[in-house]
Amino acid sequence: MSDMLDMIIESSNRIFKDNCTKQLLDDAEDGNFAIDLWNIIAESGLSSIALPENKGGAGGDFIDAFNILKLAGKYGLPLPLAETLIAKWLGTELGFTFSNEPVTFSIQKDDNISFKMTGDGYSIAGEAKDVPWASAAKHILLLGKSNEKDVIAFVPLDNAKIIKGKNLAAEPRDHVVFPNILANGLSLREVNCIDISEKSIHLLALAKSAMIAGAAEKVLALSLFYANERQQFGRSLHRFQSIQQHIAVLTGETTACLTAANSAIYALQGGRYEKEIPLAKMKLSESAGVIAMAAHQLHGAIGMTYEHMLHHMTRRLWSWRDEAGNEAYWGKKLTKLIMKDKDSSLWEILTNDKQFTKVEE
Repeated sequence: MSDMLDMIIESSNRIFKDNCTKQLLDDAEDGNFAIDLWNIIAESGLSSIALPENKGGAGGDFIDAFNILKLAGKYGLPLPLAETLIAKWLGTELGFTFSNEPVTFSIQKDDNISFKMTGDGYSIAGEAKDVPWASAAKHILLLGKSNEKDVIAFVPLDNAKIIKGKNLAAEPRDHVVFPNILANGLSLREVNCIDISEKSIHLLALAKSAMIAGAAEKVLALSLFYANERQQFGRSLHRFQSIQQHIAVLTGETTACLTAANSAIYALQGGRYEKEIPLAKMKLSESAGVIAMAAHQLHGAIGMTYEHMLHHMTRRLWSWRDEAGNEAYWGKKLTKLIMKDKDSSLWEILTNDKQFTKVEE
């Protein structure tokens, strides 16, 4: 945690609160990229947080960065901040440099991307599926093969064919096709495919966990406001026992979300993540469904109307619940790690700081 965390959170909160209006979210769903807000974020250094200043970053650490992503989730930020940060973190470690433009990444070992050397550069062929925000990004950090070796490249998207898609929250999730496009001046970095893909999905899972926790805070605030303001049979809704039960569920689950996310964030900063991030994402994904259901039961039909803010947040909860691995995905991976540990009991594994041995897929 940097010494300026409180100042960073205050500044980020002000930027998101002032700019992430319902109108902005509505416009984003219509396909309008919020370039003015992106420029504010980039100029403030939020899109390069936790990168060393000597490498073009804004400094800070993972605790700063994931607290910013928590706020991004709270305000439903319709921009690829998480994807840009993760691409920059991974790419900078490999020696790539970045501008202030939005970028994305596709580091999936199942993608069939090939890089072939030609006289004028590299020819890129293959497809990358479900790429977040590819239609808004200028470059993509891309995993592929070159001469049977696993490589990463920072690839321009100018000539790629992008088939637009969306998740339930209307955030871009695109299909990117590289029909043997030629990229001049492309630089490749040889990597271990399993290591880089595992690191990327763990970072994305923690990003989604932080954003779910932030969205849960917003859903709770909306629900409390509605229950206090809305009256039925001459009484405020919050005076009804059934409504109080929904509020209790929302409060408990939101607190659990924040606790789990914060625990994983601090663990990552301390160099641990193989146990903590899966546990956090499992809990956050599970809670996302519970929170969305309780909030809509409390609000009734009005929560689903387009004029209300609630559905913007709950659709994000439902979307982020499945992205970067749902409960079943991380439960399976965690089970493999636990079963491999022959020296510790389940209780010792869950309560100690002992780290797992990597399990090859």
